[in-house]
Amino acid sequence: MGSLITMRKKRIFAMVAAVSAVGLVASACGGKSASSAGSSSNYNAATTSIVNASAKEGGTLKLASSSTFDSLDGGTTYQATTWDLYRMFDRTMLAAKDQPGTAGLELEGDLATGPATGTDNNTVWTYHIQPNAKYSDGNTVTTADIKYAIERSNFDASGTLSGGPSYFANLIENNTNYQGPFKDKDTSHGVSGITTPDATTITFKLKTPFADFNYLMTLPQTTPVERSKEQGTSYSTNVAGDSFTGAYEVQSYSPGKSLVLVPNPDYTSASDPNGVHVRNASKVVMTLGLDQTTVDQDLLQGTEDIDIHGLGVGTATQSKILQDPSLKALSDVANSGMQMFMSVNTQVAPLTNVDCRRAIEWAVNKKQVQNVAGGSIGGGAIATTVLPTSNTAYVDQDQYASPGEEGDASKAEAEVATCKTALGSAFTNSFSLATYDTQSHPKFIAAAQVIQQNLKAIGFNVTINQYNYGDNTFFKDAGGESFAKSHSIGLSLWAWSADFPTGYGYMDQILGTDGIQPSGISYNMSYWADPTYATDMSAALSASSPAATNAAYATADKYAMNQAVLVPLLNMSNLLYRAPNTTNVTVSQFYGMYDYSILGTTN
Repeated sequence: MGSLITMRKKRIFAMVAAVSAVGLVASACGGKSASSAGSSSNYNAATTSIVNASAKEGGTLKLASSSTFDSLDGGTTYQATTWDLYRMFDRTMLAAKDQPGTAGLELEGDLATGPATGTDNNTVWTYHIQPNAKYSDGNTVTTADIKYAIERSNFDASGTLSGGPSYFANLIENNTNYQGPFKDKDTSHGVSGITTPDATTITFKLKTPFADFNYLMTLPQTTPVERSKEQGTSYSTNVAGDSFTGAYEVQSYSPGKSLVLVPNPDYTSASDPNGVHVRNASKVVMTLGLDQTTVDQDLLQGTEDIDIHGLGVGTATQSKILQDPSLKALSDVANSGMQMFMSVNTQVAPLTNVDCRRAIEWAVNKKQVQNVAGGSIGGGAIATTVLPTSNTAYVDQDQYASPGEEGDASKAEAEVATCKTALGSAFTNSFSLATYDTQSHPKFIAAAQVIQQNLKAIGFNVTINQYNYGDNTFFKDAGGESFAKSHSIGLSLWAWSADFPTGYGYMDQILGTDGIQPSGISYNMSYWADPTYATDMSAALSASSPAATNAAYATADKYAMNQAVLVPLLNMSNLLYRAPNTTNVTVSQFYGMYDYSILGTTN
């Protein structure tokens, strides 16, 4: 499932085809190289280069956050911040190949030697791992450890672990009906769809074609786990002293308060030929659970280096930074990979009719929405497609283009007239718009009010209903098909980002039948089940090349826009700030925030 507005998954991700990389200077640890293109203190410099590039290792890097980590167990974590940070002390099978200044990324080997090529119609995937990768206890990593890591997180019938993604459980064959290591204590047992013929080879057999499988190899759930070190639920908090595979290891962790990292003596660059992991600090100290205002003040005063929450500075701080040239030169506008949009409920009149849905597309003044949401910086760039720009399958298109993206009332009114004729007595001009509550998301309320006025101008009477975000009420109500229908929720205004930046990673839950649940939460709040769209998605997952996969995803996007089941509004962005002493700072396209794994400091 994709991430929600405050639970941005590991990209969640953002990717497109990779372009040429910026040249890099080798790190003292042998990791990523870097170069600072021109001045290292320019506005937005970290979106196109590595700022303050340095191969010097040393000093204490100070990180802060207004949030906390959901879990430091790779099997159960499901937050973008944690996924980005996780790479400092642990390794996954594959990694995003960040290339500063490009439109996106490609994948490269981390523990694995490189991405695999699917066989048997993309149902069999075989990987080989580095033979000399070690844990911080000196033991060698094997593919049996990776198999165990996936089994403990995805095939746990005991209910011991929960909270992480479930892709592996849904995709991998389990002909043995394996119940997971917490319930089945026999170490010779395991899921049938994962085999390890030797210590460096692992093969996955899937139940259905899945062309995006390499992207699942970037998930923290592929971090190897030594069975002998298993701690069950306490693994997520009692991590100090465990075995780590990254350039750092955890020295101490106080959940909700602090995390301290120190160099991992058993990590070697020889086991990481792609230089995925870099150690540019002698110590990393993170302070957690602070008030956002406090974090912002500490950043500007230089007592903290980076805000790792990744959602940008507060509104007041943003205004201060943009008005002060010296502060603005230390900030960057990051494409978050998240999109603000409206789901259009195809089961609520008059939006059961495609012409009325198209009327909504034409009527919305996206420029006004952008203005009230914070402009191009605090709000984001205007969106015209289902897929955000930071997606492998993104293709620039605008089926409802209007001058200045301010909407076209005359075209909207014409669509309404056609809709009225088609529906006859079943036509109604009244329905509601559901969105987050004012306290937690004032930008969404402001956007809803703009949309309400836009639709009033073409004859629709729209009532705005606010639902609490903090207790998940919005998703329980707007995401409950019977509730949405009985309460005439025709539009749901919210935001979404993906676990991985492919067409499937972004669209499956919000437009596919997988996202419609008879009970529980449905993220497909359009309640749209269309065979043509399903055929396009199936073609993508069975395609024989990435280009063919992305082309099929783009076709699905175009068809969904033609059917007007979603109104894209903004590709959301955040203003990030970097303290002047911080080195190797670059915005990760994959995570929509700074790349924490290569950060250093001159202090």
